[in-house]
Amino acid sequence: MAKSRLSKRKEVEAAEAVEETKTSTKKAAKKKPAKKKAAKKKATRKKSTTTRARKAKEVAPRRRLVWVVYSSTMREEGRFLYHERDKADAKLEQLLARGKRRYFIQPIKELLDSEGEPMNDEGEGSSKVAAKKTTKKAAGKVEAAE
Repeated sequence: MAKSRLSKRKEVEAAEAVEETKTSTKKAAKKKPAKKKAAKKKATRKKSTTTRARKAKEVAPRRRLVWVVYSSTMREEGRFLYHERDKADAKLEQLLARGKRRYFIQPIKELLDSEGEPMNDEGEGSSKVAAKKTTKKAAGKVEAAE
């Protein structure tokens, strides 16, 4: 009859155990001087003094939420700060009372520059843009008056 797998496995494990004991006695005789050499090598190693520079985290641009009143053609009719929602609703009611077009309110997150002023598409603050628009309007009124 053939031997079972379990009995074969036990024989193999027993043979491996015998080999390990033979090799461990040989290694034990060689290990004693080797440990001293290894200890000396570890002592002579120096730690590196350079450190890696950390990358600065990119600061996300600041944003603020504003309410914008739009017409059905997506023309901006009014822009109000977040806490001025009641003013935006009043403007919406006023425009809806006309009855000609449809209007709606939508929240928009607009970018702010380092000073806290809203930025336009060109990266300029809105105060600069507003100043340009008012000077153009004033120039147009002067020409019309003449």
